[in-house]
Amino acid sequence: GCRPFSMGDSYAGQSELAILGFSDYIKSFPRSDLADDAQVNICAAYVQDGTNEKAVEACDLAIRTYPNGDKIPDAYYKKGLALQNLRDVNGARDAWEHVVKANPDSDAGRLAKQRLEQIKRP
Repeated sequence: GCRPFSMGDSYAGQSELAILGFSDYIKSFPRSDLADDAQVNICAAYVQDGTNEKAVEACDLAIRTYPNGDKIPDAYYKKGLALQNLRDVNGARDAWEHVVKANPDSDAGRLAKQRLEQIKRP
């Protein structure tokens, strides 16, 4: 089972390390401008890992703790991905609709709009 090294492989092993690193950063610098980024990155790492329940919790924590953070649109978008992976289509739709309403011009808003169009199609 020797496969050529790929980005996906390295990321899978490193997401746990990334989550630990981001968590430590938030504990050390909870008031930092980057604390919300770190929290949203934790959520993203969980989505990447397929740990969707933890991803939803991490996104919710970011949304509650840093409601005005610049990464919060991403938190809603990633939360939607995790919910979709958990087969919670309504939850995913709610998360994505929130981004599209609140931050239509953000990358997350544009991505969320595409996702909403995909789930509308049977």
